Amino acid sequence: MRTVTHFFIVSILGFSMAAQAAPLNMTEQSKVMTSIIMYLLSDSAGSGTSSSTSSQSSSVSSGASSSLSNDPKYSYEYEGMPLYTRNMPISAYRLTSLSNAEFNALTLAQKRIVADKLLATLYFGLPKTAFETMIQSPTFISDIQTMITQKRNDIGAIETRLNDNGEEEGHEFEFWRWPEGTAQISRILARFYILEHLDKHYIDYWSAYILTSTIMFSPAYELESSHTPNIDRVYGDLVRHQRDDCSIEYLTFMHMISEDNWRRFRSPEDNGREMLEIFLLDFNDSHVPMAGQTLKNWKLDRESDTLVIGLDDNTQPVSLFGTSVTDGFDFYRELAKSDAFIKGTASRLVDIYFPNHTQAQKNGIIDDLIDSGIGTWQDLLLQIVFSKAYLLESDKPKSAEELFYSQSRKTYFGYRSDFFSRFAQALLEMHQAPMKYKLGRYTEVPLDTQSFLSYHKAIREGMMIQNKLVYSDGWVTSGWQAQRLLADSVFSGVPPNNPKAAAERLIDHLFLSTLVRPATQQEKNFFTAHFLNSDGTYKYEFDLFQEDDPLEGRIRAGIAVMDYISRLAEFYRFAKVSQ
Repeated sequence: MRTVTHFFIVSILGFSMAAQAAPLNMTEQSKVMTSIIMYLLSDSAGSGTSSSTSSQSSSVSSGASSSLSNDPKYSYEYEGMPLYTRNMPISAYRLTSLSNAEFNALTLAQKRIVADKLLATLYFGLPKTAFETMIQSPTFISDIQTMITQKRNDIGAIETRLNDNGEEEGHEFEFWRWPEGTAQISRILARFYILEHLDKHYIDYWSAYILTSTIMFSPAYELESSHTPNIDRVYGDLVRHQRDDCSIEYLTFMHMISEDNWRRFRSPEDNGREMLEIFLLDFNDSHVPMAGQTLKNWKLDRESDTLVIGLDDNTQPVSLFGTSVTDGFDFYRELAKSDAFIKGTASRLVDIYFPNHTQAQKNGIIDDLIDSGIGTWQDLLLQIVFSKAYLLESDKPKSAEELFYSQSRKTYFGYRSDFFSRFAQALLEMHQAPMKYKLGRYTEVPLDTQSFLSYHKAIREGMMIQNKLVYSDGWVTSGWQAQRLLADSVFSGVPPNNPKAAAERLIDHLFLSTLVRPATQQEKNFFTAHFLNSDGTYKYEFDLFQEDDPLEGRIRAGIAVMDYISRLAEFYRFAKVSQ
């Protein structure tokens, strides 16, 4: 489907070379045609894996290959719609980013909050020592911004690991096929955790995940007309298109003309109405019949279960988007080109990241995003995430993914083979299932009693009060790894004959690791009273330096502290920073 569509656009529309100042000579024409042919033959143009062409084009966006700075594909157009564009530089953002200087001017406590918020929003985290070292860098913000333009993860090795999947023992993963969609979602969830570095590859996966969980790109596998392979197709297409530097308009156009989109909205009027409402926030009912007219020969064939575009195209132009459109391709293209498109899509994302802002405040953020001249979906997402408005002023509940991936890296979380299948099921129970719902996941994290109980239960029991164990019979549990989280180095400088000081060190270490703040004195007093006898010696079960197994007492103490932390409201929220 994708290869055919690329060929359709190339052959029928000729890729208008509007950016060229003069006609191409024969040598230049040959180079352009060679580039187009190589692109069409590459897997990145279809549904296969990323090719060298895709890797080269991504390198251009990160400044890694100046030899391709004049790649002609960045001037390709389809009736005025740009097909490819690089992510914009930070200097072009109009929604003001937090600068290194502004970050450095914060107190240490504020730095911790802001840095943790930034990393967790990107589904990432760092153990305490690495985190504390990194935020002391005078270039922390720009370091992260540079990091996400580089390519450090070996994505081939990652996919090999993910393919080590099976029900019998010895496999790294066990992706369950029940309930429906679990196998596909759990593979995506596992990929985030085994990606070692926060880099360009990671951001491609992250941004595709965010988008497919919204109303804009949800595969909607809950519908009878949709199927679980739609999860991989929609998500995979977004990843590949972003690797290849597809423009926001072209990427969205490609999705709108896809069979996957038509599985969600199956009739001409329904599909036309939803595209207007979803991407433009256009709720004018008078536009719906005209949209349906342009799409009159499009349908999801129920018997063959496939999208069919008949030859009885509409021939009577209608007036939409301030121009004249005739057939379905006109409708989708001009919708993506329209002035309301960036405003509509920006509004969808602003609602997610600024749920407690007033509408007037949201409108100001949206206006800044529009003024930036958005070229890609990542231009929208990253501009929001790095903004002062988000990092300093937004107060919102963390999604389960924002909490889990951050905490799991902070605590050296180890997983058993079926963990990510259980996580996928837990997301369903807490009403945060990605890619399932016809209208996408809620823009705000569901905090009704049932949803939050499921959320709390999954995090508390699945990761906070469970340390990773490997039994003699081979049975493994998921959980934090005590030999790393509570190693002897945690107690450096604390004499073993001072139980109170050692206990307070452990308590502070776990608070700083998870909540990125030290424990209050009241909290320390509460736990030391639990860990120590009245004469100041360790209670036997909490001895942090037992000769036989010092980890045993540390694990018991650690579980008690982690249990407490898992019950704090602040654990589940991103906070504002008071200035």
